[in-house]
Amino acid sequence: MTDPDDPDRIPTQAELDAEDLAAIARSSQDREHATLYPPRPGDPTPPPAALAVHARVAWWGAAVAGLVSVVYGFVNLGMITDLLRARLLEGVVNDPRNASPEDRVDSLAGFFPPFMLVMIVVFLAIEYALLVAAANHHSRNCRNFFLAAVVVNLLCIPIGIDLLFDYPDVWSAMSVIGWIQFALLVISLLCTVRGSVNQWLPSSTRMRPTKMLRGR
Repeated sequence: MTDPDDPDRIPTQAELDAEDLAAIARSSQDREHATLYPPRPGDPTPPPAALAVHARVAWWGAAVAGLVSVVYGFVNLGMITDLLRARLLEGVVNDPRNASPEDRVDSLAGFFPPFMLVMIVVFLAIEYALLVAAANHHSRNCRNFFLAAVVVNLLCIPIGIDLLFDYPDVWSAMSVIGWIQFALLVISLLCTVRGSVNQWLPSSTRMRPTKMLRGR
């Protein structure tokens, strides 16, 4: 019988096949580990202008428009509340099936205007923090959360314009300012999804269940 420790011994075909299979298994595990846990990039290059400058300029324009709406809304809060109350009462008379209950008109008219004005500031604060973090911390997640916050804000702006400013007694420019804010937020959003930004941001590290199962 051949001594397995003999340096001059010729390995059998079974041993060679086993070594090849082991090498293939190690290579496959290394590739899957690299896919599941990609290495963190080194120091990134400066953020592209689309993210660091253009998106912020558009956002600042939207913020100014939003703050103008907030100031005007709180200065004229009593008038806006009365106008909203009158609209709700009109709905009770003209379309009682789809209108709010009459006993809740006062509470709704008193709640929604200040709540919506405060939410303008809240949205702006969240968006600014995420936009700055995306550029300063080289974070794709912050960019994606910024996009989500802007989309929700965009959905709320038409509702806010209708409930707060779409009245004959309200300065007509307020509706225009609201739509200007809408347009500038869209521009800011588009700037953050440009190709140069996507290339600069780190690749997504989302883990797929099938890869996790194969890695076990």
